[in-house]
Amino acid sequence: MNSNIDYSQRIKKIQEQMKKSDLDLFVGTRTVSLSYVAGAFVPWRSAVIITKDGQAGLISMLLDCERLKNESWLDAITPYAPLPGMDLLDLIVHFVKQNKAEKARIGVELGHSPRGNTGYLFATEYEFLKNALPQATFVNAVQAVDLACYIKEPGEIKLLRQAAAIADSGMKCVRDALDIGMMETQIAGIGEMELRRLGSEYHWAVTGSSEVATGYRATYAMNGTTQPTQKMVQAGENIIVDLHPLYQLYPSDLAHNFILGKPSSEQQKLADAYLKTAETIVRHFKAGNKIGDITKTVMDTVTELGYAQYTIPSFGHGLGVFGHEWYPAVVNNEEFRDVVLEENVVEVAFLAMTVPGVCGMRLECPVLVTKDGGEMLCKTPLALTVLDI
Repeated sequence: MNSNIDYSQRIKKIQEQMKKSDLDLFVGTRTVSLSYVAGAFVPWRSAVIITKDGQAGLISMLLDCERLKNESWLDAITPYAPLPGMDLLDLIVHFVKQNKAEKARIGVELGHSPRGNTGYLFATEYEFLKNALPQATFVNAVQAVDLACYIKEPGEIKLLRQAAAIADSGMKCVRDALDIGMMETQIAGIGEMELRRLGSEYHWAVTGSSEVATGYRATYAMNGTTQPTQKMVQAGENIIVDLHPLYQLYPSDLAHNFILGKPSSEQQKLADAYLKTAETIVRHFKAGNKIGDITKTVMDTVTELGYAQYTIPSFGHGLGVFGHEWYPAVVNNEEFRDVVLEENVVEVAFLAMTVPGVCGMRLECPVLVTKDGGEMLCKTPLALTVLDI
């Protein structure tokens, strides 16, 4: 699939954010920053550097630079190696001095996240830069890329739709194949084979692959991370399947729920509450709505339904280029409650409702924010799928 991405415009967006913080230089190390600026898969510890006049370059591991020169739009790609004088930080310092920016205001990415591989600057790296450039002023510029990539370009939405369609097809293959006695690893493999067949390039999630949980593993309190195991599916068990394709650096995130055989009355009651709550989340992903107001509305819904104690009080997270899986999270905290959703933002609707020993259900689905409400990019239904056995 061909999709036009204007990378020079991306640099201008970051320049605008740099200007607001009076930055002379921006050094991005997070995965989202590397992907957004370079337009290529950058798996190693690396840095993108942007000057206030719009020069952009990438410093990455020596063994990957020839591939990156072929796949990235950037002309300035510099190799590093873990050797004295050739290390990543040595080259960042060299670039700063080469540009006579030893006394400049330099933006770096400081912070923390529940996700383990975000790429924030390490404490030791920060200390190295401060010691090597004692006259520079370092500024936390973590929002420079977050804000630049918040609203999606048309080409990005096109790729997110394609990734969503791939996820839907993978989920359909799982649905058609599910049966008693299958191992969770088999279920994951069936879905992943279809994702690969349709062009998925990488299992991008921090879980390392698809997630599959059956029976007791689907009813962990608060719906824990569920990498597939060799557990076999039994009749009457509910099944959570969560797929994570990546297509041309753009991900999808689709979780769906199944039951083999007729649900019990308690399982059906939970399924009905889950569906009503999921529909509420998607409906309120509407341009102009504040994150704090959305979370309050959804929590009011689950409280009225009697499932507040069984529900994680977080109802979504951002989605975009590879590495963009957080800003903004749909959670009622100081960081995000006042963020306003805008048209062409994409959020993953998230819902985890679990009654231990009864049933666990999980929603993850990319949703495009519009002026009329959320548009689900994945077309897999929200409702529980009940399979005859």
